[in-house]
Amino acid sequence: MASSPEVNNVCRRKPDFYLASSEGYGLETPRKAYRVARLKADYRDDLLLIRIDPPLPGGQYDRQRDIDLVVVAVRHAGASLFPIATWPVFVHVALPVGETPLPGRVLSEGDLVSVAWAELYPTEEAALKKDLHPQG
Repeated sequence: MASSPEVNNVCRRKPDFYLASSEGYGLETPRKAYRVARLKADYRDDLLLIRIDPPLPGGQYDRQRDIDLVVVAVRHAGASLFPIATWPVFVHVALPVGETPLPGRVLSEGDLVSVAWAELYPTEEAALKKDLHPQG
């Protein structure tokens, strides 16, 4: 997966939130998450490309390299990533198929493969506790 310079520089700032899963999927340990770009698909317009640290082990997903770019989308009606009003945010986690999706390009269903259900938390502490009670 090729990355643009903007994508490569995103981790030099404070994390925007933390990704973890109370459902498992190998995401039990919180990962720092950085907003990269809002994406659109032909079936929804609220996808968010994020960079995660540490990355997911590539071998777990039949990839040769570890995966640090994932796409998230809200799971529940009324929730939003633009902006986030209530924490945690319950999300679908998907991997790009092939090249990294770029803003402005409309994705098709075959461009992403769903790999997990997870949550976004405002702090690492909240992600470690996996407090699933909504807070605004």
